[in-house]
Amino acid sequence: MRSSKRLLAAWVLALVLALGMFVFASPRQALAEGSSDASQSQAFSDEPNLTQAQAAYVTDQAGNVLYAKNEDQQMPMASITKIMTAMVALDSGKSLDDICTITVPDLQADAQMAGYTATDTPTFGELMRVMLVYSANDAAYNIAVNVAGSEDAFVDLMNQKAQELGMTNTHFSNPHGLAEDDHYSTAKDLVTMGRYALEHYPLIAQLVSTESTTGTVNGQQVTFSSTDKLLSTYSGARGIKTGTVETGTCFLGASERQNVQLFSCVLGCTTDAGRFADTAALWDWAYQKYNRITMSTTKWLLGMRTYAYDFSAKVAYVGTQDSTGLAWPDGSDVTYQTVAPTQAALLENGDGYGWSLWMQDNRTLGYGFYGTQAKLVRNVSAWPVFELPLFYSASQLGMSN
Repeated sequence: MRSSKRLLAAWVLALVLALGMFVFASPRQALAEGSSDASQSQAFSDEPNLTQAQAAYVTDQAGNVLYAKNEDQQMPMASITKIMTAMVALDSGKSLDDICTITVPDLQADAQMAGYTATDTPTFGELMRVMLVYSANDAAYNIAVNVAGSEDAFVDLMNQKAQELGMTNTHFSNPHGLAEDDHYSTAKDLVTMGRYALEHYPLIAQLVSTESTTGTVNGQQVTFSSTDKLLSTYSGARGIKTGTVETGTCFLGASERQNVQLFSCVLGCTTDAGRFADTAALWDWAYQKYNRITMSTTKWLLGMRTYAYDFSAKVAYVGTQDSTGLAWPDGSDVTYQTVAPTQAALLENGDGYGWSLWMQDNRTLGYGFYGTQAKLVRNVSAWPVFELPLFYSASQLGMSN
């Protein structure tokens, strides 16, 4: 027994001396690293710092509700309406190449317009682009008329779609979002709509993340810039739609960082900049609610395997890169799947040594990749002192496999 202990101690000492560059961390410490990159230097607060929004709502793609404020209060949703217009129009099956006739609508004087005239012949695809990127109200009106024959018939389809999606506190009166007494929604319903649109309509997802587009208006090619300022100022922003009415501004938004998608809505803001500032604050706060976990790092020694060209030597395998992911603390268990050679495999320096996929709530947290490094350790015991950290018990990690 004493000889075995001495052999084990000698093995560990030789390994530490040969591989002193590696840091050995407990799995609990290594895997739970606190808040996300959004704002690590600030202490987490119970609520986001919203300065204008009268109503706000944010979820992740798994449906976890991260924050809610007056989420069922019926309020004007302005041009966020155009997301529903786009879905209903695409549901019609109309080809993006179809030529559309233009009717100049009688809308309020300050309504945002592309300026289409009765002589213009844009394609259905162009009208979609100008509507979703630039938020042109004349584009939305003409989409409705060309798809359904009349604005009223199209609005009926919009309300049917809203009911299908479970938007029980929403009613549409027009396809563009200009203020009407019976035109309203809620932050919760609009997030439901936004999530569905991005997940089921690739064209909408593409267009709402586009910073500019072009169209031919009155015979001239015109460049239209996006009304979404977060696309160029917030890392991970994915759209989706701004809105402005006399009573205030609003924004239905989406973002993604480290495979975590957020869907949010703020209603009842007082300024153009305020809706974006409150959305950014909401996203930063929401990302902080997630725990960042380390799945792989070059500082972890994961184990030893027999060297292919010298059976008396061992080659170490380590993480080939640092890999982290964001885990929802109140979600389901984090699970992983590992693909690796058998313990009997003979390895050379620089060989890959498998990978692991980490998931939570059917969402990929990230991957850990492993490989052998250049140093060899000779005359060591075959005693399996170190094993791959991925094989800790589920109770030890607070996970299941």
